[in-house]
Amino acid sequence: MQYTKSILVAFLYLLFLGCNAEHGARPFIWVKAEERPKILDKIEEKAWAKTTYDEIKQNVDAQVQLYEDSKNTFLRGIPLDWAKEIEGKLPPFTYTTTGEKGKHENLDNATDEEMANLYKLSDYLQSAKEAGFLYYITKDEAYAQYATDILYTAVMGIVQLEPSDWRPRGGWLCPDDILREARLIGEKYPIVYDFIAPFIAEGGKPYDTARKSDVDFPMEKAQEVFRTYAQLVVDNGMINSNHPVLESNCLVYNALALEDVDERNMYLEYYLTKNTPNQDALAKVAKYYKNEGDIWPESSQYTNDVAERSTKLMFLLTKYDPALQLGRTYPNIPWAIQRLDYLVNPNGELTLWGDGHRKYHTPYRAYELAYRLGKMDSIPKLEQQFSTLLGSAMAKGEYQRNGLEALMWFHDDFEERETFLDLPRTDEQPHAGIFLQRNLSTTKRAEDGLMGVVGGASMVHGHASGMNIELYGEGMVLGVDNGRGKYAKDIHENYSRIFAAHNTVIVNGASQGEGEWVNLGMDTVALKVMEPMPKQAALSENHSFSTTTFYDGGGTKAEAEQERTLALVRTSPTTGYYLDIFRSKSKLPNEFHDYLYHNLGDSVNFLNGDLDLHPEPNRFMANANAEWVRNRKYRNPGWHFFKEVETSKTYSKDVEILFKAERFANKNRYMKVFMPGFDGRSYTKVMAPKTFEAPEPYDTLPTPTLVVRQKGEAKTKPFVAIYEPYAVSPNNGSVLSVEKLEQNSMFQGVKVTSKIGNEILVQYLLIPFENGTLSLKEHDIEFQGHFAIITFQGNTKLRDIYIGGGSNLNIGSYQFEFKNGKSGSGYLDFSTDAPLIKGDFQLHRTD
Repeated sequence: MQYTKSILVAFLYLLFLGCNAEHGARPFIWVKAEERPKILDKIEEKAWAKTTYDEIKQNVDAQVQLYEDSKNTFLRGIPLDWAKEIEGKLPPFTYTTTGEKGKHENLDNATDEEMANLYKLSDYLQSAKEAGFLYYITKDEAYAQYATDILYTAVMGIVQLEPSDWRPRGGWLCPDDILREARLIGEKYPIVYDFIAPFIAEGGKPYDTARKSDVDFPMEKAQEVFRTYAQLVVDNGMINSNHPVLESNCLVYNALALEDVDERNMYLEYYLTKNTPNQDALAKVAKYYKNEGDIWPESSQYTNDVAERSTKLMFLLTKYDPALQLGRTYPNIPWAIQRLDYLVNPNGELTLWGDGHRKYHTPYRAYELAYRLGKMDSIPKLEQQFSTLLGSAMAKGEYQRNGLEALMWFHDDFEERETFLDLPRTDEQPHAGIFLQRNLSTTKRAEDGLMGVVGGASMVHGHASGMNIELYGEGMVLGVDNGRGKYAKDIHENYSRIFAAHNTVIVNGASQGEGEWVNLGMDTVALKVMEPMPKQAALSENHSFSTTTFYDGGGTKAEAEQERTLALVRTSPTTGYYLDIFRSKSKLPNEFHDYLYHNLGDSVNFLNGDLDLHPEPNRFMANANAEWVRNRKYRNPGWHFFKEVETSKTYSKDVEILFKAERFANKNRYMKVFMPGFDGRSYTKVMAPKTFEAPEPYDTLPTPTLVVRQKGEAKTKPFVAIYEPYAVSPNNGSVLSVEKLEQNSMFQGVKVTSKIGNEILVQYLLIPFENGTLSLKEHDIEFQGHFAIITFQGNTKLRDIYIGGGSNLNIGSYQFEFKNGKSGSGYLDFSTDAPLIKGDFQLHRTD
């Protein structure tokens, strides 16, 4: 690819001075001349705008003063390779690389020393951008001169380097990382130029610190820089991921900095519609947003980043050329920005999947851009939705405008009226295989909320997690996914993003990802049945459940069909528990299955006095030294990272386990686990690696983890657990006992006895094997179907019946049958004189 194009300087100046009649004089990438009065009025009238402007001016003025004190000293701070300076000629930059010489390696794990020059150049260009804006606002040429000198030096330093032709990720200053360079450096050059172009057109000249004199601005070389960066984005990079979008600012801004309008439009077409083997256009990106509410199919931070960055460029390009009407063409992209607000735990932290983050802040600046785009393109739904959300956030003190972009673009006032999101009881995120159940308390306190999530899927930045769960209680996620630290590190590659770091089941010690993105491909968790279905109204205020399926088929040594039922049961405004039933059956002989559960805390303790544990340090070390090829081959399943391994002999009795977390600043937290016993079962406790983004101090402490092994199949002998989160003291839990319900020696459900205040609550959680019929002598119960909960006060007074999925249920003198002989869901509340009935079924009494 030819990166340089000879263009006569005189011709460029003619183009520049004549300007593009269609789009007017520069600047026009971020702002236009006609927008200046509105910005000045805003600075005069709005306190936040005045504060932002003063902060920008103060920061830039301090740098300008240093520059004016000694131009040579200041400009020689720009990290050119000054050791190579020849008299009268500026030297080039140095390349920014890491890793073994001669091997391509991106900068994800570069040292601070290796990154120092790149960060320093980024800071200089950022300051030049802000100075350019101040020149636009004040017309003070001191700012323009300062920015011009920085841009000139940066242009002369980079044009002496050879751009990389490494197609996967080659850059210019960063030969192995255009993804990082495009964001840190590449997108800043054109913005500086756009702001100072009027100064150059009027004869402004940069100072050359090598010549120690003013020189003509090298228009041809500047255009070469813009063209080269645009071409690098077009030619180099990874498609079918977030990378093209993360690089798109660099492509669009540099295209808009080109003075040849035909050339400019050619590069803009690459952003708008024209795909290449190494760059995806907006039209292709938009195909992932077929429906309102669709999001980019990666982990959470990339999901929102794609929508936010795309919305920003759609706004800027529509402002540049209103005929594009990008908001009307792709309205589902800005609509997607709000989606993550609905995938949160009761404390506001995100549901975690893949390389995503748990910490989350609503992207109000992106909301502003979505609103502006809706207004420009006359899309009332976008205008109304985001103006309402912004007005509410301002009323609640959650959002206050600040920063350069707000100063330039955010003008309108909104009605400041508090509104609150109506979070559904259940939700889903199909690309991640996620199905969540949420139950907010009537106390309106986050610590009383409950939420359980099951999920797992293959995607870019996904994890080979199996069918994973997270459990929330006492104000935070306690049953945790490990999250992720720095990419490419041993712990990230060989633990965080493979099975052992998740609350899942490992089959035959061999569960792994295979194929697809970086060889972490796996099945997507699929929904079998759920009540309520995602985003639908719930039948019961206190109950919900999901049953999902998964095939563990990575490699050749697992080959297991799996099914997981997760139920959420609230017993009072401040108490509740989860039921987890995991069935797993391998096609292979000599099978065994390990159920893993990680919980924040200091320790995991078995409460059975006769359950003896003994150290077994080598239990999980078989693959500790297996071959590891970064992003390709891993030390599956990752449990060699477990420490302090203690294991029991085979133990068939019921087990009680207590996780203690007694180092929180505000209160002690606990998770009690009740597990019915089965033959062929053994129990292990370990300390797993620290959980990333856990609350202090558990973000630096190892994670107590339970591992339960079933020798033989775990389909008719499933892993069954009741999890109850609570606080204050170890004995403060409400669940008193859990009994296994069996029929013909087959597991069919559990009986849970709780004490809520002074009241005893007895609940029968019924899950007949393969939707068969279960008969219990107690209370003359007969149930045919998938899942039901029958609740008694004191085990005598029938309080309510919840049928999550079934065809009929008989209890005492009551008979429930769904109409037309079909299966369905229903709820009956007997706490009133006349039973409250929800659902499409018939109720009969035989007495």
